Amino acid sequence: MVLLESDKIKINILDVLDKEKTNLSMNLLRKKVGLVNYNSLLRNCEFLSLINFINLERKIIQNRVYYFISITNDGKKHLKIIKEAEK
Repeated sequence: MVLLESDKIKINILDVLDKEKTNLSMNLLRKKVGLVNYNSLLRNCEFLSLINFINLERKIIQNRVYYFISITNDGKKHLKIIKEAEK
């Protein structure tokens, strides 16, 4: 199976969230995934949230918007399927 770079980023996001077992802030997730571009990460997370693989929670703290992300059960299930297909 040939994956696009954006597909690899989405899989990496799911993998990091699965290993963390807790909500991560967008900036911490960005560092753990290894991306430089915050907007690119946000677009990938919005897509994963749209298909219910992650929870993307938006909070306003001191007039600033912060995102907190966690993986859903569907995301865990599909991540396992993807990893098995890569073997």
